[in-house]
Amino acid sequence: MLPISVLIPTRNCGELVPGHIESLRPWIDLAQEVVVVDSHSKDGTVDLLRAGLSHPRVRFLTHPPGLYQSWNFGIQNTGAKYIYIATVGDSITRDGVEQLFQVAEQFQGDVVISKPSFINGSGTPMPDDRWPIDVIIDRLKIDRPRLLTTTEQFLLAVTNTWGAILGSSASDLYRADCLKARPFPIEYGTAGDGGWGIQNIFDVRIAVTPARFSNFRHHEKAYSLTEYPMDSMTAKLFRLAQTVIAQQRATNPALPPILETVRWPELEKALEIVPVQQAKLEEFRCKPFPWYLNPAAWRVRSTRNRAEKRINSIITAVQSRAK
Repeated sequence: MLPISVLIPTRNCGELVPGHIESLRPWIDLAQEVVVVDSHSKDGTVDLLRAGLSHPRVRFLTHPPGLYQSWNFGIQNTGAKYIYIATVGDSITRDGVEQLFQVAEQFQGDVVISKPSFINGSGTPMPDDRWPIDVIIDRLKIDRPRLLTTTEQFLLAVTNTWGAILGSSASDLYRADCLKARPFPIEYGTAGDGGWGIQNIFDVRIAVTPARFSNFRHHEKAYSLTEYPMDSMTAKLFRLAQTVIAQQRATNPALPPILETVRWPELEKALEIVPVQQAKLEEFRCKPFPWYLNPAAWRVRSTRNRAEKRINSIITAVQSRAK
C-alpha cells in the first residue's frame, strides 16, 4: 500500500463507470483510501460505483455541481500524503502509479507531471496531441525524471498559456498538503489546472517524468461550455501571470533575478502581442474574401511571427545560460 488517496469526482458519467472500474482494478489495492465525490448524478453513477468498487476504505461524498469546486471539496476530505485524481474515463497503469510515487518521493515535489496517451470516447487510440509538457521535455531534453527549477517553471508556464503546464490529472500525482493549501481556482472554466499552475508557479516544486503510462479520454464533458466558457483563455491566463508577478515583487526576493534572467520586459511585450495578432488573423480567416490575398492579414501574421520569434529566442538564450 502507498500513502495515496484516490479521488474520483463524478457527475452523470454512468456510461463510462464500468470501464473505469475495470481500469482501477489492477492497481487500486495500492491506494490508502478511495474518495468519491458525486455532484447530484441522476444516471446511476453512484450505484454503479458502490457495486463495483472494491477497496477496504472507500467513502462516498456529495457536493453540488461545480467542476473544481467538487475537486477542492474532495481534496479537503482526503487523508493520505498524496492525491491521485482518477477522473472517470481516464486511466493509468499500476506501474504508472508506482513511478509517480517514486518520483514524488525522490524529488519531494508538490506535483509530478507526465504525458498521457490519447483515446476517443470508445477507447480507440487517437493521434498524439502536443501539450506544454511536450515543450518542457523537448526544450529541456528530459530523458529521465527531474525537478524543474523555478525559472524553468515560470518561463515554460507563461510561454505556454494555451495549455496547462500540469497537463491531465490522469497522469499527475499531487502532494495533498499542497493542494489543500492551494485549491484549484474556479474562475478559469475548465482550465482551472492551467490557472493553478500559473497562480502557484513561484511557490510549488514541479517534477517531470518523460515516461508515459496513462490515457486521457476525449469525450463529451459532464460540464458544458455554457457553464464554463473558454473565450480568450490564453489572454486571461497571461493576465493572471502579470498579476502574480506584480503581487510577488514586493514579497519574493528571489523574483527579481528570475525576471532579469528571462528578460521579462521584453518577453512580456512579445507575449502580449501574440494573442492579439492571432485573434485579428482569425477574423481575417473567417471572412469570405481569402485572407491570403489580403495584405493587411499578412501584416498581422508577420507581426505575430516576429513576436513568436522573439519569445523563442529568449527561451533559447535562457536555456543556453543554464547549461
